[in-house]
Amino acid sequence: MLSVVASMLRYRSSPGAFMSTSSSLWQASLADFQHAVETRSTPGCGAAAALNGCLGLSLILKGVRLHRGESGPDHHRRRLIDEGDALQQALAEAVDDDAAAFDDYLQAQRRSSDDAAESDPCDSALREAREASIRIPLAAAERCRQGLALAVEALPLTSSAMRSDTLAGATMLGAALEALLIGAEANLEALPDHAARQTLEVRCEALRREVRELRRRLGTGG
Repeated sequence: MLSVVASMLRYRSSPGAFMSTSSSLWQASLADFQHAVETRSTPGCGAAAALNGCLGLSLILKGVRLHRGESGPDHHRRRLIDEGDALQQALAEAVDDDAAAFDDYLQAQRRSSDDAAESDPCDSALREAREASIRIPLAAAERCRQGLALAVEALPLTSSAMRSDTLAGATMLGAALEALLIGAEANLEALPDHAARQTLEVRCEALRREVRELRRRLGTGG
């Protein structure tokens, strides 16, 4: 069976946790990825959402790449493609990174429970893993927001035959962003620093407002 990376995106990210191996999730088949999401603790909602964001961005970039009537992309299209490729790479890496971070978090929790006599190093590992489980999905959510902003620019340059791909891709990016925020907010509940938690909660709500405005401009919702 073709791998996800070979059949869809051609992107390969850093190794992450998948079925107790060091191989990237992007080397798994779609069927294996889906089965792992359904039956294992990791990959979880963050990795699945980042993958959804990758596919949504691919639909948006399709309309920019496969434009008609010109021999090659103009400067504006070229810039959008370059920016989109960078966002695509970041989201692809987030699939692996989120799965690895959540796996580290679960392992740190187990060690913290098992090794009460050595609480300081265990607590430090748990704190670092918790912070990563918040930082990574929030960064991926920001990439989704940037992808939606790119869609706003790309839509006027997209042929009428491909506008549905662009709008569907934007909808998928918006859903991916919301799913990433849900996962990050769930992990925020365990953050002991109240001020830091409030700051991150404010950022989550700001992202939601920005996305509502971008979707309004695209005509896909308010």
